[in-house]
Amino acid sequence: MIKEHELDKLIICKKCHTLHEKVLIAENEKAFCSECNVLLYHNDSDMLDKMLALVITASISLFVAFQFTVVSINIQGMEKSLTLTSLFMVLAEHKQYIVGIMFLFLIVIFPIVIIFATFLLLFFMKIEKAGYLTKRLLILLAHLKPWSMIDIFFISLLVAMVKLFDIANIELGVAFLAFVLTLMLDILITKSLSFHQLWEIHHQIYGSIDEE
Repeated sequence: MIKEHELDKLIICKKCHTLHEKVLIAENEKAFCSECNVLLYHNDSDMLDKMLALVITASISLFVAFQFTVVSINIQGMEKSLTLTSLFMVLAEHKQYIVGIMFLFLIVIFPIVIIFATFLLLFFMKIEKAGYLTKRLLILLAHLKPWSMIDIFFISLLVAMVKLFDIANIELGVAFLAFVLTLMLDILITKSLSFHQLWEIHHQIYGSIDEE
């Protein structure tokens, strides 16, 4: 039977689920699955700095997306500018409370919490403080990450706009462009941010004893 401390020396491929033993690799090198050649982990000494820059940029673009007009629709002289707040209010006015609550959490609250928690995690790990808090943030992000639905919202918005093109004049707002940037940054962060390496860095910084 494999003991608990021995599990830290193993890693499983996310694609084919092949089990590998972790080995030390040089700086900026990558380890790939022996079966399907998927990236398992890499050693990027500048990961914290790079991710902090991306997360700060994503937080700014997300703030812009929430504050300004997403799209303006003109139908036979009647113009309506839509923001995330107005979209939520429309759902509430039509008594779509369940959809409205899902929209509020999946499109607004969860993305904000994820961005803020990621920033705190990277910042405290960068200054090597708050070991216990960073551990809890790692666990929180692992649970929340699948619940960010900005990409789904963006696709749904594009589908709705395509259906309206024949009957309305549509002007894209600043928030729409901010959403595009946020989505691109989110994809880049998700692809580049390795939780495996974050746990490794956490162990290197704080060891097995967390700060209180």
